[in-house]
Amino acid sequence: MVQASSNRRTLHLNAFAYSLTTFGASLMTGVFSFYYVKLFLNKYEISESWFQISQVVYLLWNAINDPLFAYFQDNSNIAVFRQRRLSILYGAPIFAVSFLFPWFPWRDYEKNDWLCGVHLMVTLSFYDALYTFVLLAQCALFAEISTKYEDRILLTNWSQIAKTLGATSVFFTEFISNSMQNFQAFQMCCVLIAFVGWLSMTYTGRNVHTHQDAMFEKQKSESLLEPEKIQLSLYNSFKQICFEKNFLCFIGTNFLMVFHIQYLVSFLAILGDQLIPDDDISSFSRKVVYGSTQILPQVLVLLLSSTVSKIGYYSLMVCSFYLKLILASLMFLLGPTHTWFIAFFLLLDCGLSNAVFNFANLPLSDIIDDDQQRHQRKSPLSSSVFGFNALFTKPAQSFAPMLVVSILNSHGYTEIKHGTASEDQSEELHAAMFNILCLLPIAIAVLQLIVWRPYSIRSSHKIVPVHLEN
Repeated sequence: MVQASSNRRTLHLNAFAYSLTTFGASLMTGVFSFYYVKLFLNKYEISESWFQISQVVYLLWNAINDPLFAYFQDNSNIAVFRQRRLSILYGAPIFAVSFLFPWFPWRDYEKNDWLCGVHLMVTLSFYDALYTFVLLAQCALFAEISTKYEDRILLTNWSQIAKTLGATSVFFTEFISNSMQNFQAFQMCCVLIAFVGWLSMTYTGRNVHTHQDAMFEKQKSESLLEPEKIQLSLYNSFKQICFEKNFLCFIGTNFLMVFHIQYLVSFLAILGDQLIPDDDISSFSRKVVYGSTQILPQVLVLLLSSTVSKIGYYSLMVCSFYLKLILASLMFLLGPTHTWFIAFFLLLDCGLSNAVFNFANLPLSDIIDDDQQRHQRKSPLSSSVFGFNALFTKPAQSFAPMLVVSILNSHGYTEIKHGTASEDQSEELHAAMFNILCLLPIAIAVLQLIVWRPYSIRSSHKIVPVHLEN
């Protein structure tokens, strides 16, 4: 009884430390994702060609850095790579610096300035590298702190409380900077957010512990492989993980989730500003709606945690895909004149999609456990599974902005920005935006239902898992 109580206390302490990285990352990522597209398109006036080039560079860098960092974190004998908490501890200050990169222009940009394009390329690459390095280590911690399903639900709850608090960064930034119109105040907010984020992640790096830490020195002496064997190990890991049916089902579904979420966070304010006139909704209400899109998902996760414990994440995801399909279809039938319904739909679409995405660590952790049992590994390849997942899904973060910007500009968005659009062009753009708003979620929901169906690890919430720590 005493031992059980001690273990429970240790779990809660670990969960609290783990959640502070979620808090810090949420503070920064919410602001970064919500504002960077709007900033470069509307304030810095980057050209479409430079924007697309930057997204392609970002896509390619994404394809390289995730499996690279994952391999080093699972196989390196260097402590800062192999020990998850040290990756977070030493990566945190650089991550905070990378967050500040977009908000400070390198000079007064002219329209279609080439240096603005370079600025965006460096910003996306630098930020993603540190985001990957730190958050990949945290994802591995999720799988390694405990293999119990109920413990992972507890970690998810702690993480969502932290993310709920962190998501308020967009809410307060909207009000303090007056929707980025007071740019100096916006910059000061970002500096404060970076500082608090760094402190939070530093606490994780100093205080979270897993059984893998104790095993590190032993594994270090056993894993001094020849270069040829290391290359073979990397190839075998890729083949064993990436060609497994459940992993393929998950990355297909997750790619669509990432695509949908990236579209929402990047263009929600742009679509909302155009489709919901100022006469129909006050400035205060608009800011509340935009800020709430970052908070609602975290509240939904906390409310849905008990449901996930009862029915499992597989059934929850299927239900969410059907609900998304129904809501988007109803919005399309209602039409673009019901502006308050548009605001409600944007809020609900963003909240539901992000909430379900926040449970993604549960299937990935089950895949890690299944992989370790299937191949009788001494320790789980946690970072590798998360890294290979990112290899296939992170390109969606580039595809979504590239596709939507291309569609918007082909329907007169550039002219709208500069105030030179005719009434016909304005109507054409609004029609295109409304079609994106409704038809994109419908298409994504249908594809997700098809791709997710063959996934077979559906009952981990019902069984007592094999404890792989031993």
